[in-house]
Amino acid sequence: MRAAGYSALEVMIAVAILALLTLVIERTLSTAHETERYLGGIRHVTERGQRIAYEVREVVSSSRKLFQGDETGLGYFDALDLYDPTPPIATMRLPMFDEVRGLGPDDPGDPRTGNTLLFVRESDPAPCVADPATGKLRYIDTYRFVCIYIAETKRYILEEQSRKPARDLIFWRSIAYPSHGQIANISDPTERASVIRDLYERFGYEYAWDAGKSVNEAFFAMDASGTMNATPEADFVIDLDMDMVERGKLVYANTQLARTRADSHPRRAIFTVDDPKLWTPDGFEVKVVGASGSRKVWVHLVIETQAAKGKVATHASTVISSTKDL
Repeated sequence: MRAAGYSALEVMIAVAILALLTLVIERTLSTAHETERYLGGIRHVTERGQRIAYEVREVVSSSRKLFQGDETGLGYFDALDLYDPTPPIATMRLPMFDEVRGLGPDDPGDPRTGNTLLFVRESDPAPCVADPATGKLRYIDTYRFVCIYIAETKRYILEEQSRKPARDLIFWRSIAYPSHGQIANISDPTERASVIRDLYERFGYEYAWDAGKSVNEAFFAMDASGTMNATPEADFVIDLDMDMVERGKLVYANTQLARTRADSHPRRAIFTVDDPKLWTPDGFEVKVVGASGSRKVWVHLVIETQAAKGKVATHASTVISSTKDL
């Protein structure tokens, strides 16, 4: 009759089976965890991409004047105080308006797609006292410049792709500028002086903007005496509104703009036909079609995140905004 207990061989077999079961369970749990991380990354990048795309659509839809990559638009862009702390990438490009053709790919040799937006939004009108004795008010429209552009950061989001720095999407907003035309059209000089004085002293507006002029012909200084200069300011700088400074929209949430890649369906360029060695939109592709009274602004946003080890989640969003210029 066999003595009670287990032989050394039986113990070794039991330990081997237990080790194998432990390994299988560990692998199963690890795979489940990685799968959950990947799915979570997909959800995160999808929600973030859609949210930012809709925000772009909303803010562009309220535009009162869009700028393109011509002399006037580039002049205004160069006048923006963009360069501290997040300058735009060197390959920034404003779109060129296509007022004849519908929405579609660029013609070869005629690049019109960009990766930067510059426009003007109407802000709250300023109720200015035109006649202190009667309390008469004149409402002067005010405008802000808005620039949406790509900036390179010092963060690294992805483990792969040669460890390139993450690129963010920046919403830049200027201080407000009152309408030069509305001020100049006040026929009564006493009322006009009172309005200018109120704009300067009560609202803090130092310059009026003429929407129909190039940047170095468009801004006119005002002062506390109620005078508006007849000569525009040369080499004008459009100041950032420090009360509306925002950090980037993506990197703080561990997402980034996806660099354009022809071998990746979600990352490929849609409308640009530029040689990829010379220019790519890199995650923020913009095209504008239609006449000034009814423009369509098409935006294709591609963002990505490190969803799990060796796995990158990518999401592409496309929105179209309708705008009318001043």
